[in-house]
Amino acid sequence: MKRIPYYFVSIISLIAFASCASVPVAPIEDRSMQKVHEVDLTKSEIYDLSLEWMARTFFDNKEVIELKDKDNGKIIGKGITFFKGKIGWFSANIPCRFTLIVEAKDNKYRTTYNNFVGLYGENQTRPEPLEQKEYVDAVKAKLAVIDESLYDCLKKSKSDTDW
Repeated sequence: MKRIPYYFVSIISLIAFASCASVPVAPIEDRSMQKVHEVDLTKSEIYDLSLEWMARTFFDNKEVIELKDKDNGKIIGKGITFFKGKIGWFSANIPCRFTLIVEAKDNKYRTTYNNFVGLYGENQTRPEPLEQKEYVDAVKAKLAVIDESLYDCLKKSKSDTDW
């Protein structure tokens, strides 16, 4: 009979220890993503089409686009994607804000995705930098799809000119 409290305390301690175990943290250099693409377009065409793509892809382009510099071929904007995260014992789709930078040159452009911020809390009002490797990797996978969407849009633009 005396062993029951001992086992109970042991199990509770084990659960508490397991829940406090540290989760892998992504190194700072892994908390961003950058890609360079080659396309058969001028700097100006890449800039204009990227701006149009951002307006169509993100919900409110007036709040999304923070900088438009056509002379330098640079656009900086904000976007939101989602990742599966754990909240206590449950999983949920957690919004993640990110910054997108598009830099254009003749025949190529570079995209940079950084500043990943998870929006936690009941009303997503508790922003926290995304550091857990599992979550950073999930966000980067979603951003790769977004990046591919921009590339497809720019590649396809030449074939859409003769409608």
